[in-house]
Amino acid sequence: MEHHRLDPYPIPKDKTPLCINEPWLIDKSLLEYPPRREPDEKEDNVRIYVPMDLNRAAILRRLDRVIAHYGEATEENEMEFSVDVGMVVSQVEIYDQVWFVRHVPEKGEHSNEAKELVRDIIAKLKEIPDGCAECFPFDTIDELEQEYLAD
Repeated sequence: MEHHRLDPYPIPKDKTPLCINEPWLIDKSLLEYPPRREPDEKEDNVRIYVPMDLNRAAILRRLDRVIAHYGEATEENEMEFSVDVGMVVSQVEIYDQVWFVRHVPEKGEHSNEAKELVRDIIAKLKEIPDGCAECFPFDTIDELEQEYLAD
């Protein structure tokens, strides 16, 4: 799983927001191109930063929204469904990095907060109706279990 560049404090000491320079977190059209952190070089480009709260409730709310949007996982929608859930998983990765740095757990590579959140996410993914999708959400569940819960 990818690690994100970030300041590990939710509200940095100088009271400025945490800035994550990964535009594909909010613009999935960028996933079709090689990732670039630098602003687009177009003459009319304006780079903006959109605030996003990363907490347990907000992440689960976003996942619920994605699941409600797609309903059952089918062969026809599994790619888009998977991409949207992957964006939520990226938020979990950032959440995990912040909490890991805050508490530096004695055991493992992930924060206890992220492990608890991943358990809830897996439970929600397991409830998605199976409309004969081949890979999703099964692969995502396996990857999350392997990465976060295989201690």
